Amino acid sequence: MIKYIWLFYFISLNLLLGEDNFESRNTISFKVKLPHSVRIDFEQSLRLRGNQFSFKQTFTEATISYKVTKGLKIFLPVRYAIFEEKIKRRISFGGSYKHKLNDYTLSYKSRIQRVYEKNKDLDELIRNKYMLQYKSNKDIDPFCSYEIFNPFNSDIGEMNEYRISFGAEIDLPKKKSAKIYYQYKVEDLNKKNPEVLNIVGLSLSLN
Repeated sequence: MIKYIWLFYFISLNLLLGEDNFESRNTISFKVKLPHSVRIDFEQSLRLRGNQFSFKQTFTEATISYKVTKGLKIFLPVRYAIFEEKIKRRISFGGSYKHKLNDYTLSYKSRIQRVYEKNKDLDELIRNKYMLQYKSNKDIDPFCSYEIFNPFNSDIGEMNEYRISFGAEIDLPKKKSAKIYYQYKVEDLNKKNPEVLNIVGLSLSLN
């Protein structure tokens, strides 16, 4: 089954290579557990755009999180992103909650996000993400998620971007894991012609 999942990833890449609205996301991460339910996650990512795999951005992110109770966690991510002609710095604060129901896990994540860019106004967003994951008897756990982005001072229900994802998490030897997913992303909904992206992602966790 794991072979089929990898095959799905590469087939998806080939199917989307001819599209200008294609993006690939590749990430490596690892975590450090500290006393008193504190954890730090480090992530390095590379994003490529279009059928020529042209550079879009790379970023380094560190997240400190604290487990409040079973299933409830608060976190603070800080990101430094380099684009072709600009640099963005991002800081967020949020929380997440997970609830297990037999072999299923329902999770909700919310965060306030601030993006700083030279000579640009401060960009503030509220992100809400809903996710359903199934724990199989094998080493593959499929999932699907829906995420919405709201400008910080927007009215209730006013949405600027949404993402729909589905994929699978794969257990690998020596406590490593991988996540493969497809994401349909629509942004700039306030414009006449919103931008649509088809994204294929591969994430590798080293512990």
